[in-house]
Amino acid sequence: MGCTVSTQVLDDESDPFLQNKRANDAIEQSLQLEKQRDKNEIKLLLLGAGESGKSTVLKQLKLLHQGGFSHQERLQYAQVIWADAIQSMKILIIQARKLGIQLDCDDPVNNKDLFACKRILLKAKALDYINASIAGGSEFLNDYVLKYSERHETKRRVQSTGRAKAAFDEDGNIANKRSAVASGDDTVAGSDEDNKNSTSRLNLQDICKDLNQEGDERMFVKKTTRESQVQNKGNLIHEDIAKAIKQLWSNDKGIKQCFARSNEFQLEGSAAYYFDNIEKFASPNYVCTDEDILKGRIKTTGITETEFNIGSSKFKVLDAGGQRSERKKWIHCFEGITAVLFVLAMSEYDQMLFEDERVNRMHESIMLFDTLLNSKWFKDTPFILFLNKIDLFEEKVKSMPIRKYFPDYQGRVGDAEAGLKYFEKIFLSLNKTNKPIYVKRTCATDTQTMKFVLSAVTDLIIQQNLKKSGII
Repeated sequence: MGCTVSTQVLDDESDPFLQNKRANDAIEQSLQLEKQRDKNEIKLLLLGAGESGKSTVLKQLKLLHQGGFSHQERLQYAQVIWADAIQSMKILIIQARKLGIQLDCDDPVNNKDLFACKRILLKAKALDYINASIAGGSEFLNDYVLKYSERHETKRRVQSTGRAKAAFDEDGNIANKRSAVASGDDTVAGSDEDNKNSTSRLNLQDICKDLNQEGDERMFVKKTTRESQVQNKGNLIHEDIAKAIKQLWSNDKGIKQCFARSNEFQLEGSAAYYFDNIEKFASPNYVCTDEDILKGRIKTTGITETEFNIGSSKFKVLDAGGQRSERKKWIHCFEGITAVLFVLAMSEYDQMLFEDERVNRMHESIMLFDTLLNSKWFKDTPFILFLNKIDLFEEKVKSMPIRKYFPDYQGRVGDAEAGLKYFEKIFLSLNKTNKPIYVKRTCATDTQTMKFVLSAVTDLIIQQNLKKSGII
């Protein structure tokens, strides 16, 4: 009797080989589509030293192409600006004493009103006015405390090398401890991050003592939300502080003298704007305008991405924190960059770094631009150089000679145009490649001017991208 062998024909749905192949094909197709999207996407990398105005340029792009700022952002900046205004006036009082400048508010006999204003201000605790849940969480509070801590400032001075630092070593790799030791420099971008981390592990309440003249440990706000009762009680306190700041700013000659020498210490670049508008910032319910946000500053940490469309072109802008401790993160966003936007603060030719007060900010920017421009990472990448803060530069050169900080400058004293050409020539001379460098003079807080500049820049980048793709 014959035997028959029964065979079971597998259909496609139950064939594991075919199922795996289909899954792999789908993944491959998805990767190809993503690759094509990335190829069509215009990626801009926004770089520059700390406080150069990079984030302000990004804010202008948001205003132009993303419909502006959210209500949450407006509340966030209102709190930060109010706290910065308090701290900035405290800094002027403290620095005036260090510089030997006589303050009218130190004379209780002849200037009792100003003396009373000073007492009100020194008792004000800036962190009490920051709601962590709105301002950016505990990480923001950490950065804020370290920014104003005299103890941390002393630590930075001890660790100072007095040298400008590059972004890369001579092999084109991100600067690290090993390469720095080899060159005789014992502190590098990475070590600054380590120092920050070790400092942030200290008792935050202890560090906060430095923000208060009287060393009140209660300065640190443990609450993450303010109760309505506290808000109601705080209205008069806000008003008193605002009046104190206004009186000191308007009537104390020593405060103005100290402010004129603010290049000798660390002070918020928009402090004068805060003081001039202090009464509106005093309202606990104040919502910031576009101008306020453009003037305000929140330190960029890590890398932020902003996306927008111009016509059929999709843009992605990567904004990387500019301070030394942030630079070792830059390498993570170098791939596939269409153009680099490097922002240079022209008005800071006479100022020192926050991270190292023995290093001139312009010297640091020159070193940074040199290593980025000639890096293997950007071999064929066009650079757009923003000579930023030219409004402040034009005012500053009238009283602060460029030659004092750059002895080889031969232009006339007070000649802003000659100064701009001098620095532009320095940066252009660093180019050891054949790639183009486009120079734009900017005032990042001026919306109308920036609208024109950024439109020209984006048009230029779109044209460059089309040429690179072989479309034109």
